[in-house]
Amino acid sequence: MENRLLTIMGSCVDQFYESDTYPAEGDFSHARFIKTSAGGCPLNVGAICAAKGNNVYALDMLGKEDETTDFLMNELKRLNFNTDYIQFKEGVTNGKVLIILTGDQRTMYVVDPIRPTYIVDEKMQDLLNNSRYIYSLMHMINRSFDSIEPLLEAKRHGARIILDGSSKYDDPSRVKILYSLADGLFINEIDYERLKENSEGEPKDIILSNGEFVVITHGSKGSTLYLKDGVIEKSALENLTVLDSTGAGDAFAGCFIAALMQNMDYEKALSLATVNGAYACTVFGGLGGVASFDTLIHFAKEHNYEL
Repeated sequence: MENRLLTIMGSCVDQFYESDTYPAEGDFSHARFIKTSAGGCPLNVGAICAAKGNNVYALDMLGKEDETTDFLMNELKRLNFNTDYIQFKEGVTNGKVLIILTGDQRTMYVVDPIRPTYIVDEKMQDLLNNSRYIYSLMHMINRSFDSIEPLLEAKRHGARIILDGSSKYDDPSRVKILYSLADGLFINEIDYERLKENSEGEPKDIILSNGEFVVITHGSKGSTLYLKDGVIEKSALENLTVLDSTGAGDAFAGCFIAALMQNMDYEKALSLATVNGAYACTVFGGLGGVASFDTLIHFAKEHNYEL
């Protein structure tokens, strides 16, 4: 098994706009274009992990004729992804996210990609089986595979699957996917309560019965890490000059995984992840958390945060 992170992605293009009037003026609002960047939660997490010296592979399907494909591929290579397993298909359209910034408010419109599920051949199964960690979103797993059996097979070979828990949980299949696959889970406190309402028991206890960790984030109040043998709490950094919180959660998750891949203990991983999430808020865009461990250590010292 290789010490690599495999991100199961639905890469998209983030288009940032700034508006002084949206949504107050409704249909008559005007916006100014700011920038375009590669985006999507798994892409952000993978890029943040790769920036810390880890081996990260991308499993994705992009449109052969889509005008954004070349841009996304160039960005993935720039961000140090291994792109050998990205597929290019006719009839596939890439996702887009329109992000409108009004003061400290952020409105996001997600345009889902159009794509078929993967045909899992021997080569793809080998990729899954020999990845130390696999990261994705639950709805991305639904979109990518006809069944979760290839991922269960990967788990039987020792791969550890980490999921982002953001969901309304109005689709029972997502709850089933989470409990069937998750060795690790990142979830905010609002989504955790939604998950709890749709579960037969305490979600963290269900996951930890076979899995390894659950992190519940509390925004500016910090986070709580649940392990089989205990609980670790971390406060957030204070006195930040927040420029843009887009991707802060991805920065947290990517750094946490990166630390585990370098065999740091869970408490150290949680501390560094907390710093990376804060750092991302001081940089514009969803990839604001792309930083080395040395940069984060320096940032923590500047803010009197003990690692």
